[in-house]
Amino acid sequence: MDVVAVNPKEQTYSLYPVADITVKDNYSVDSIAGAYGFTKQDQLVLVQPKKREDGQEGIQYDVVALDLRNGRMKTIAANAVPDVSPSFYARGWMNNSGYLYLNSYSDGRLWLVDVLTGEVRRIEGPFKHEWPLYLVTPSPDGNLFWHEQTDSFRLYDRNGKELKVIPPTLGYHSYPAFEWSPDSRFAALSFTLSDSHDNVLGGDEAYIIAPEAIAFYDEKGDLTWDVQAKPKEGLTHVDWNGWLAKGNEGVLSWYRLDRAEKGAVPRKIDRTYALANVMTGQITDLTPAKKLEDLKSPVAVVSRTGPLLFVDRDEGLFWSPAEEMGNEDRNYILLSKPEGPQLIWAARDYSSEQTAISRYNPVNHATSVTVFNEPLGEGLQLVDDTLIVDNKMNYRWIH
Repeated sequence: MDVVAVNPKEQTYSLYPVADITVKDNYSVDSIAGAYGFTKQDQLVLVQPKKREDGQEGIQYDVVALDLRNGRMKTIAANAVPDVSPSFYARGWMNNSGYLYLNSYSDGRLWLVDVLTGEVRRIEGPFKHEWPLYLVTPSPDGNLFWHEQTDSFRLYDRNGKELKVIPPTLGYHSYPAFEWSPDSRFAALSFTLSDSHDNVLGGDEAYIIAPEAIAFYDEKGDLTWDVQAKPKEGLTHVDWNGWLAKGNEGVLSWYRLDRAEKGAVPRKIDRTYALANVMTGQITDLTPAKKLEDLKSPVAVVSRTGPLLFVDRDEGLFWSPAEEMGNEDRNYILLSKPEGPQLIWAARDYSSEQTAISRYNPVNHATSVTVFNEPLGEGLQLVDDTLIVDNKMNYRWIH
């Protein structure tokens, strides 16, 4: 296992070996070995696999910190968590207080590693998962997490203290169950009111659903508001299209399903959009704008799976590049910060195998587009507003 540290501005990189070991269970080792975040001293925190120091068979996992400026590596916690092969680890995470969480998948053991002191302690659970799903959903800041259990959903704080227990949904729910707001203050739970497959759009182990209701919870796990579809108006379903950066607001849409084409996935039609305050329940209707320039103060809507939307709160307008282009083969990804001075997004066209990066300046309404005649990889990220990089480490300059 190596770490590649790239300096885009100087167009240089450094390669730092972290682990060189032959393993029997690649899947189990790969599930935990890797990087999780940075310390306050800008050192990269990794889980390093190595041979057991006691000479016994199996893998020892150390938590280490790597200085990307000089390649020096120090051990934070030796033999921090056990080798769980033939099982494996679920997704770990690191919070903004310097706590690293590592969670075994099948038996649901959860460890907390303090990267400042090296202390390792076990959080009482269990926090089990169900193949092939991950049932722990941490907040963006890593200080809270929801866990889906057989008979309930449970909210925990960063120390593993149980804050709230809520009952399961009436029907099916979205996956992951909770969609956190960017500031970690709220979480949305979308679900159906029955187990009718009329509300299922696809999926096998985890259904893709057309929700009939959405419930919103705060950081204590208390219900702040809920909303349902409007069947009397012919709008049989409701989506949470994502959050604004300031947490307590986001965008709803009501719609009905068109099943005219036999054997095809139902289409969402007759959509109406609204801005919703999940603390007060206040709803403000949104009108579609003809073009992005019609929005005087556009902000992006942060969504896990929904269409890319830009909203002008004061004018009550929204605009979506997907609606304008009408190309179902395109996937839109927000790259810039939701309320940044410029809006930058990617459009990946699978039919033409092109990737287009759009940059919009709300002040002078100037738009520039950089087109790459390749689809690029997943996980596109913006680097210093001038570069993009994908999960295959393809770096590209943008206008």
